[in-house]
Parts: sequence; C-alpha cells; structure tokens
Amino acid sequence: MDRVCMYLRKSRADLEAEARGEGETLAKHKKALLQVAKHQGLNIVKIRQEIVSGESLINRPEMMELLREVENGCYDAVLVMDMDRLGRGNMREQGIILETFQKSRTKIITPRKVYDLQDEFDEEYSEFEAFMARKELKIITRRLQSGRIRSVQDGNYVGTRPPYGYQIKEDATGRYLVQDPDQAPIVKQIFHWYTEERIGTRLIANRLNEMGIPSYNKTKWNANGVLSIIKNSVYVGRIQWRKTERRKAPDHKGQKYKTRPVTEWIDVEGKHEPIVSVDTFNKAQEIRTNRRNSPYRYVFRNPLAGLIICDQCGGTMLLKYSRYKVAHLICDNKKRGGGCKNKSSRLDYVESRLLDALHDWLKDYKIKLNLNDETTNDQTKVYELAIQNLEQQEKNLLTQKSNLHDLLEQGVYDVQTYMERSNNIGKRLEEVREKIEENKKKLGLETARENARRNVIPKINHILDTYHHIDDPKQKNILLKSVVDHCLYHKEKYQKNDEFTLIVYPKL
Repeated sequence: MDRVCMYLRKSRADLEAEARGEGETLAKHKKALLQVAKHQGLNIVKIRQEIVSGESLINRPEMMELLREVENGCYDAVLVMDMDRLGRGNMREQGIILETFQKSRTKIITPRKVYDLQDEFDEEYSEFEAFMARKELKIITRRLQSGRIRSVQDGNYVGTRPPYGYQIKEDATGRYLVQDPDQAPIVKQIFHWYTEERIGTRLIANRLNEMGIPSYNKTKWNANGVLSIIKNSVYVGRIQWRKTERRKAPDHKGQKYKTRPVTEWIDVEGKHEPIVSVDTFNKAQEIRTNRRNSPYRYVFRNPLAGLIICDQCGGTMLLKYSRYKVAHLICDNKKRGGGCKNKSSRLDYVESRLLDALHDWLKDYKIKLNLNDETTNDQTKVYELAIQNLEQQEKNLLTQKSNLHDLLEQGVYDVQTYMERSNNIGKRLEEVREKIEENKKKLGLETARENARRNVIPKINHILDTYHHIDDPKQKNILLKSVVDHCLYHKEKYQKNDEFTLIVYPKL
C-alpha cells in the first residue's frame, strides 16, 4: 500500500508499565510497527503520536486530525498496534471511528490482522472487538473507582493536591494529610478573623495580601479563596469524596460538574489532625449561612461597560459618581485601592471619543478594501477553484516526492537522478505553494470586502446614526459590543479633560 499512516497512542496499562521502569512505550510500538511495514511492504507517509491517554475523542487532537484525513481519503490504511488504540470510549464515538474508515474504504492494519471494513466478516469482527474493549474499559474504571472509595473510607486522602494548610504523606498505612508548618497557622488565623472578629472574606483576603502571605497558587488572595477554606470540612479532620458528578458537555467539548445530593457523599473521619475545632468550624458555617447581602436591584448605567480597558494594569474602567459632579470612568484597580496611576476621565468624553474613532475607522476601512471597486461573487469562486487546483497539484507533488526514496532503494533511480528529480519537485512545490498563498490572500481580501458590504459597514452606520437617539444605556452597550471588541485607555496625571488616548479594537 502506497499511503499508510502510523498511529501511536499510550494506554493506561502503558503508563503504569512506564512508571515501573519498563521503558518508553511509544518508541517500542513504533519499532514493532516499522517491522510490520517492512514485512508487508507498506509505505509509511505519516506517523501520528498521541502523547495523552484519554478515552474521549475531544481530548485526543491527533486522532481527530487522523479521522479528518481518513474521511478525505488521504490514506489507503492506518497502521496501529491494536484496534482499541483507535478508541474504546462510548458506543457513539466508536461508531464514528468505524464508520469513517468504512465510508472512506480505509483499511486498519495491526500486527495480527488487516481489517477491511468493506468485508462483512471484518466489519462484524471489528465491532465485536470494539465492544470487548468498551467492556474492558468499564471494568478497569469500576475497579479504580472501587479502590479509591475503599481508600477514602479508611480515612486516606486520594486527591492529587493537598488542601491549603496540609501536605501529603504516604507510608505503609496509606496516603494521608499532615499539617504544613507554614500554612496551618494561616488557616487558624482565617477562622479566627471570620468567627471572632467577624471580618468578611474580602477584607481577610486584603489583610493576607498586605501581610505578603501568598495564596495556594502563589498569587494574591481573593474572597473566593478565603471562602473555600471556611467551607472545607477537611480542617476539622473530615474526608469528603464524591461531592460532585462529572458529565460530558452536550457539545462534547469539555465537561460539566454537578453537585451530588448530600446523601450520596462519602463523609468519613480522616487520619489527619484537624487544624480548627468542630465548634469553631460550626460557628463559621452559621455565620456564613446567616450572612446575607441586603436585596439590591442593579440599575444599568454605563453604556461603555466592559469595553474600556486600562492600558496600565489591564483592569476594567468602571463608572463612578462619588466626588464628581458628572459620571467618570475610573480604573477598577484604582477604585479598589490599588496602585494604578491611570487618571480618570468623564464618561461623556470617552463616549464621544469612541464614536469619533468608529467613524474614522469606518472611513479608513472603506479605503483599505477599495470598496468603490465593484466585484462580483464570481471572482470569489475563481479564487476558490484556483486554490483547489493548486492544492491538488501540491498533493500530487508530495506523493511523487515520497516515492522518490523507494525508487532509489529499488535501484530504479541512481543517486544523481534521484537528486535531480528531488530538486525539480522541490522547486515546483515552492512555486505551487507561493501561488496558493497568493490566491488565499486575494480570496481573503475579497471575502472581507463582501463581509464589509453586507455586515460591517451597515452595522456601524446604523450605530452612528441611531446612538444619540437611544436613552437606555444597556441598549447602547449592546450596540457598541456588537462592533467593538475592546478599547485601551491611557491618561497621565498632568493631562486634563479630554486629553487622553483611546485605541479602539473593532470586531471584524
């Protein structure tokens, strides 16, 4: 076969074997599969290595790219160590994999067997192997979960990272927590401030930052970080497990976490020493539960909300009325007592500057795209067709290039002929690729022109025409956010009134 792709991926068993010092798995697999290729006369044109071990396709970028290539008919076959290396996730994903190979008439080659999914027997056999791989995965997963649950019930800590205030220690009795001599006193102090001095989480975070005490991630403390400590029962010697349930997102991109009912939690006494007493912890929970902010109905007042960014510290410019007769925009970090030096400006000055910038940008945009030059959609199609033809030429040249080495080994070409052909193909490839890039630039410009005619220009014109006739700040904000990504704001201490710099970044 002329076009074969080798696919390498580690399994959980491979990772465990490597941990025992049995050598690097992918290197061994590659060596074995190259022997298979040599014996069967396979021409390997690409090797794809998956450096992650995951059952879901979305977490395996190399496999996703391989499926795209298989679907486009790039290969005659794919060489793998075993069928389950392609995937042993859920039925839906396995179905996608097998269907992609079947429709593209791409074979699957393993050291034991060649699978031709056009053959009824091979199709059924591959489906059976996929079913067995799924069962094996479920058994392994269930066994791992059972082991973790038993370990938790014995009071061990099975998390990958210790909570703030503790370190992980492991010996013959299990894996448990011991107090961190530097962090444990900080946890005690947090509970003291919260329960005895009745200080809120935000002020506690500020105190810790002023004292120069780093948080868990060696960054500044915030209210959420303090609250997570106050809520965590690990500090009274408890170990809790299975509090959340992990599910795949509906779009299969990422995962969603859902809190389980308390009755499903595993809540046991841990082997570790508590940092705070049960009375102190319960008092903290009572304060937390009873502490309620007074009801407040938010009134949207800032038409530039979320759009103006401080170029000094990256903070968002917020609306502020106090101390000023008219509304001003002030840096969020400066408002909260930070050290930002960016000077505030009146809201109406910034608003006016933004609209002027949009007007100027639109004028320049029309000139840049030469929109007076009327062009039809036919020109776009011409560029697309040219790119398709050139990419096919590139593909053919790459195939010729990959065959040169075989012809040299087979004695069909001598070294001089091989070098001449190789240089010739290299020059032709360079010319074709230059033409592809040239046509892509022209296509991009033509696409931008068409998008500008249909969307960008009418939208910005509409905003400039109607903005001052709208009274609702929220509606103004929605309009601006439809065309503006963000704006960078800068004003020195000596500058006054509208003497500031505003750089607008439109959405295209």
